[in-house]
Amino acid sequence: MSRATQSELLEQRIAENAAAQQVDLPTWIFERVRVLPGDRVLELCCGTGGQTLPLLERVLDSGQVVAVDISRDALDTLASKAADRSRRLTCVETSLENFASSLTQTQIGDGFDLVFCAYGLYYSADAQRTLQEAKSKLKSRGRMVVAGPFGPNNKQLFDLVRASGATIAEPVVFSSEAFMLRTVLPWAAENFESVAVHTMVNPVRWTTPERVLNYWQNTTFYEAEKRDEFERLLRAHYSEHSTFVNQKWVMLVEMSHGR
Repeated sequence: MSRATQSELLEQRIAENAAAQQVDLPTWIFERVRVLPGDRVLELCCGTGGQTLPLLERVLDSGQVVAVDISRDALDTLASKAADRSRRLTCVETSLENFASSLTQTQIGDGFDLVFCAYGLYYSADAQRTLQEAKSKLKSRGRMVVAGPFGPNNKQLFDLVRASGATIAEPVVFSSEAFMLRTVLPWAAENFESVAVHTMVNPVRWTTPERVLNYWQNTTFYEAEKRDEFERLLRAHYSEHSTFVNQKWVMLVEMSHGR
């Protein structure tokens, strides 16, 4: 969890994926998620702003994005990126467990057109409670969108990590492979009349072993003691192949017409 909330590690992970992915993730998301000028948006787990910046572009000065994250450093990074759109942005430092009370205490209130969360909801100690509290912040016809990994996501990298002797903790595996399917989808079906599901398999092609190493050492499942063996296996791979391809499996769940 401590590695998950370090903004510098997050920035490195995003950079390595963005530079080598076949499909740009924010573009794919916002080709599917409708955000209108004037919308009031609550974003949970905003991180350093990978999706916050596109949200700010779409709501214009008549709208607002309330960006929530547990990391002060991440929020400061986001604020610096969005300095020219600061009128539209409100940053709130709080956890997923306490965000609802934090919004009340800061008098931000409810009445959001959209609650949005990409890659982070699985860090909640009680994701269903977090989802329920997020739903309570919506307008009567508001929408929720949750995006995250599913299925054999990261399989190629996970296989190499395990082959090196490193252990990938069960919470990491669950969040990467099962969370969207077992937690988000059932909750969505129970709480909304309309649920739209979009999926994508996004190959990330790293052309040098250094790029793979840099990504791994900035993840939540890095194990420094196994680095030498991991690097040996990685260089053996590159002796036979020009790239290392890691598949990102992405699911986006859009919910509307709450029950």
